[in-house]
Parts: sequence; C-alpha cells; structure tokens
Amino acid sequence: MMANITRKPNGTFLIRVSNGMKNGKQDLVSTIYKPPVGSTSAMARKAAEKYAVLFEELVHSGGYEKKQAISREIRARRRMTIEQFVQNFYYPSIQKHLSPTTCRTYELIIDSLILPSFGRVELEDVDSTHIQSFVDFLSTPEASAKGEHGLSPASVKRYSTVFSSIITEAWKQKFIETNPIGKNYIHYPKIVQPQLEAYSDEEVEQLMEALENEDIRTRALLTLAVTTGMRRGELVGLMWDDIDFDKQIITISRSVYKPKGEEQRIKTTKSVSSNRTVYIPESCSRILYELKIQQASDKRHSQGVWLDSGFVFTDKYGKNISLYAPTRICAEVQAKYGLRHLKLHGLRHTCGSLMVEHGVDPETVKTVLGHESLKTTNRYLHPYAESMKDASEKMERIIRGKTDGETSIHLSGGE
Repeated sequence: MMANITRKPNGTFLIRVSNGMKNGKQDLVSTIYKPPVGSTSAMARKAAEKYAVLFEELVHSGGYEKKQAISREIRARRRMTIEQFVQNFYYPSIQKHLSPTTCRTYELIIDSLILPSFGRVELEDVDSTHIQSFVDFLSTPEASAKGEHGLSPASVKRYSTVFSSIITEAWKQKFIETNPIGKNYIHYPKIVQPQLEAYSDEEVEQLMEALENEDIRTRALLTLAVTTGMRRGELVGLMWDDIDFDKQIITISRSVYKPKGEEQRIKTTKSVSSNRTVYIPESCSRILYELKIQQASDKRHSQGVWLDSGFVFTDKYGKNISLYAPTRICAEVQAKYGLRHLKLHGLRHTCGSLMVEHGVDPETVKTVLGHESLKTTNRYLHPYAESMKDASEKMERIIRGKTDGETSIHLSGGE
C-alpha cells in the first residue's frame, strides 16, 4: 500500500502508511508534514510526496518503531520520580567517584530529608522552586534533630547542594532536557565563617615541652600533626613505607575512615591534591625513628602475638590505632598540662597558620595541607591578633616618621 496523503485545511499534510497487519487488522501509522512557508499549492504537494516516500521507507525499515520506542523511553524517563531516579541511577553513579563516607552522608540526607517531601515529584516537573522550598525548610526547627532551631547556614548550603546534585545528575544522564537549577535562582542564608582556632608560637612551644614527658607514640603523633598538618585519618593510615628518613619526607596517599557500625577501613586520600609529599623537620624525623625502634622492641617482647601491619601508629600488639585515638590523646595531653583546649583538627589549622605567620606563601601552604583550592587555604590561615597589632604599630611608626620628618609642604612643582 502506497502512502496516503491528505491535505488539511490549515495547509499541512496528513500522511498515512501501512505498517503491516497486527492482530488481524491493518496497522496504520501517520505523521503530519508542514511545507515550507511561501510554498505554492503545487510545490507543497510535491514536497509532501517526497516526504511521504521517506516516511514510508522509515516505517518499512523498522526505523519508525525504533524512533517511537526511543520517544516512549524518553517520556518514561522524564516521568520518573526523584525517588526512582535516586535509587536506580543516582546512588550507583556517586558510588563511582565519591568516598564511602561521603556516599553515606549523602544517603542520610536524601533518605531522611529529601525523599520524604520530594520523592514522588517527577523529574520533568522539578524546577528551582523545589530547591528553594527545601532550603527554606532546612532553616526551620523541624529540620533539626534537636528541634530547637534550624540548621546552620553552612549546613543548609551543604544539604541543599545534595538535592541540586541529584537534579544535575538527572540532566547529565539525559533524563531531563535542561538543568533547572541555576546559581542565581536559589537564595541561601548568609554564611558567616567562624574564626578557626589555632595555637600561637608560644602555645606550640608549651605543647612541645609537655610532649617531652610523654611516651614516644604520643610525642610522634602530635608532633607530626603540628608540623605537617596531616588530617586524623591520614595520621592513622600512615605506614613506615611512606617515610623516607634519608630525605626527611613523608608521602601521604591513604587515609583511614570508619563507617557507622563497621570496622575502620583504608581508602585513598580525600582528593588528588590530598595525595602529596611533605618534608618533615629533622626533630620530627628523629622522633619518628625513635618510635620505629620502640616498635621493633615491642615486637621482640610480644611473645609472637605481634601483628606486622606496617602502620606507624599502633597498639602494643602492632595493630593500627583506632581512628578516634588521636582525638582522645590530644585532649588528654591538653588537660594534663593545662594547655588551651583545641580539637585535633586545630593542630592542622595551627600548622597552616604558623607557616603563613612566618612568611610561607599561601600556594605552598595549600600544597602542604593538601587543599584543592587556595580559597580553602585562605580560610585556614588564622589571623593572629598579635600580628594585626604589630602591623598597626608598624603603620603608626611609618606615619609618625613621615610627619616628624616633614619641615615644609611644597604646593607647586611636586611629583
């Protein structure tokens, strides 16, 4: 059967083509052809006939059914709900490029906060108002586990970023034609960055003096934390093979993390920039070598129960210490010697702050700390009040020096 062409009153052409017999009946498929603007009646008819031939070839070759199947799939994908997309496509995707800890955090946010309110929304219906309503909700007491007040502005931004990433991933995987999430469309609460706490030069000296009275493992752990700015997981994951005593360098390439309710595990470092090599002071190198000797002694006296784990920081049987041990050790030392309380991560801030305080350029600090961007490094660089006061006094001396030295003012012929 040849294609049937019927001209409609609006100037378009209805084209019908037989696609064989289905269920004892002729299967007719149709399409509408709209001729170019300005075409005469004869030109339009001729163009429609050419189009009909192409359409008929498409139908008989099976291409039409494939095209229809693709169209149906696209429509079905767009009608997929956020919950269906998250479970079947989003979670498998993020597991490929995010750390297990980050994935679990995302899942907690999604399962407890996003899906209960937005899980049934179809992808094609999502727009920026959904993200905005989520942002507004996070600022209410209902979003907080304590129920007293909303989440902090930083948490609101972090949680809503998870929601945005779901929609962006749907767009990347072509479940939706356009990404409705625009930076300028969402209004977030203003984030006031808290001043990061760090030890001053004098406080670091007090800490080092206190460590002289501690066991070698404690000395090595906290000294390394201050001098290299290593993260907690990086300290726990450090192995002897990572240390080159001749060159006095440490290669940081792994970290330890602990999923909730599970044993702690080893992973690669936080990011490409976190995988780094840092130099250590000679005094720190000596302390680490002393720890290595102590471990060898512990092994000899372990009566065969020593575990050759290869980790730098271990218990008396050779097993690497708990991820939470460095935090506890740091707090115990501070309390024992009356030092100002500072979280273990504060020693990392101290490392970055002291480097800048003593003239190390921010780019080098960024490399040592393993930051991805200089923006993060700038936040870590703690402005000491003493330095600010010193800068003010220097400016005062400059101004006074100029004023005291001036004996006349020339109003003409100046530079």
